[in-house]
Amino acid sequence: MSAKKNCFEKPELSVEELSHALYSANLKLNEANQQLLQQEKQRLEFYANISHDLRAPVTALSNSVEYMLSCPELSCEELNENLLIMQKRIAYMEHLINDIFLLSSLDSSDNKVHKENVDMHFLLEDYFYLCEEDSRYENAELKLNIADDLNITLFVDPILIHRVLDNLFNNALKYSKGTPYIELGAYIDREKNCLIIYVADHGIGISHKNIEKIFDRSYMVQKSRTPGADASSGFGLSIVKSIMEHHNGTVTCESEYKKGSRFILRLPL
Repeated sequence: MSAKKNCFEKPELSVEELSHALYSANLKLNEANQQLLQQEKQRLEFYANISHDLRAPVTALSNSVEYMLSCPELSCEELNENLLIMQKRIAYMEHLINDIFLLSSLDSSDNKVHKENVDMHFLLEDYFYLCEEDSRYENAELKLNIADDLNITLFVDPILIHRVLDNLFNNALKYSKGTPYIELGAYIDREKNCLIIYVADHGIGISHKNIEKIFDRSYMVQKSRTPGADASSGFGLSIVKSIMEHHNGTVTCESEYKKGSRFILRLPL
């Protein structure tokens, strides 16, 4: 016959220890709730920004069409001018929709980043030489500064890494002053066991109060929210951050207001 369990057996934890454990668990629960609330707030702000950015060019396009229909006596010059403005607004909307689609795809649990073994020296050089042939950079001073001993292969998605570089180059060009200067560099940080890639410029820089916000989806510099010649969506840096996270990497920014910025990518070896 088995012995009866002693109902008054001393518990493994004291009342004080149980109370402390409960208090710690409650703190963690509150912290998790706060993070969820913050994420929900950012999500709502993100969609509010999207709604605003889509509504503005659609309204402007509608007004342009109505104006052109109501003025049949428009000259060819006036007609072409209006069509050019409409073309820029359509390009802006296409960029915005494509960026939203990419962000959504990166966020999706079904997303499959297509990684392969890539020679990083070749990828960076290839991207740089493509930029040298790109008409967008014909008036820019481009510099390549890859360490001689950079001879590594990483398991990455080359198309997404190209997108990261493209977004950073576009950003440098957009916020340049005078003759645009863009430097692409790379070296291995042996101490932290990672590949460092950086894109530096001599542009207008970023103020300290904004530098922590630039990768947030809910934050968009006012200039980027006005459809203009560059037709950017304003989500470029948040896309960079998301792509780097999919590669277990990071992106940070060092900037001096009115002197320039350096965006630093870190990919584990």
